[in-house]
Amino acid sequence: MIITTNFNNTLDDMKRYHGKEDIRRFCRDNHLDGLEYMRFPYYPEDQIPMDMVQGIHLSSFECWMDLWLGNQKALLDEFGSMKTVEQVYGGTTPETLIRHFQKELDFAETLGVKYVVFHVSEVKVRESFTRRFCYTDHEVISAASDLINEILRNREYTFDFLMENLWWAGLTLTKPEITEELLTNIRYDKTGIMLDTGHLLHTNLDLRAQSEGVDYILQVLDQYQNIIDKIWGIHLQQSLTGDVARLLQKQINRGDIMLKKDYWERYAQVYPYVFSLDQHKPFTDDKVISMVEKINPKYLTFEFITKSRAEHEQYLREQWAAFCRFQG
Repeated sequence: MIITTNFNNTLDDMKRYHGKEDIRRFCRDNHLDGLEYMRFPYYPEDQIPMDMVQGIHLSSFECWMDLWLGNQKALLDEFGSMKTVEQVYGGTTPETLIRHFQKELDFAETLGVKYVVFHVSEVKVRESFTRRFCYTDHEVISAASDLINEILRNREYTFDFLMENLWWAGLTLTKPEITEELLTNIRYDKTGIMLDTGHLLHTNLDLRAQSEGVDYILQVLDQYQNIIDKIWGIHLQQSLTGDVARLLQKQINRGDIMLKKDYWERYAQVYPYVFSLDQHKPFTDDKVISMVEKINPKYLTFEFITKSRAEHEQYLREQWAAFCRFQG
């Protein structure tokens, strides 16, 4: 099992470290095999020890279906202008998505990473509040299958391609038939699932305690006996924020939250909400280790959202302490 933590090249993250050797020391001191790296454009990478990168988290376009399907009316409804569409995606045609992801995959191959992670999800800004989605889970996984097959076509990559669950339309892992259909549709032998435990918890707003969360995840996994061996990775984290989700649903339905007309202003409104919901904290319940052992993943990422290096290291200590405590 390869154990990593999340890492990116934004200035906020990079200022925590003093060059490549310090990042290596961070991994060594925290008993990590390396990093799962999410690459942001326009930020420098010269201080990152690329040999420590075990996996690449690909870009996440929350709302990509309309571009892929060529639905210009829906694009204009969401973004306001094709100029904004181009600012978001780097182009205005379906080929834009293909080129973007192929470039990222080529980069991953040059690094020799073990795996990449791809979000199978679709959500517009307003939908992230209401959870009333324009597209069905089936429509999203069908379109995602087409996109994934296209970006992988005629490519001889060596890494595993892992598809990650979210709580929006698409791959939620709450419907085994959808997951099986997605896996069946992808024409790439090295395809598996990246289970994000916190994202799965967001599909049940009634959860109040970590113990309830583990039980819920285990109940979901019980439905996956035939394909549990396709869950090759885990993003281990937790957020129990059902009350936050319900409150924001009520606020937007009552008109207490008025979304801006400008796309970028609207996006700025939703951004803090998503982080208040998806907090990415250590998962320390007694049964977490048995859950991990049940899956026996190839890749385990301690995926946290932190304000500082000290907090990140504290979260890692808490997660490791939980593992050590429950193993005896």
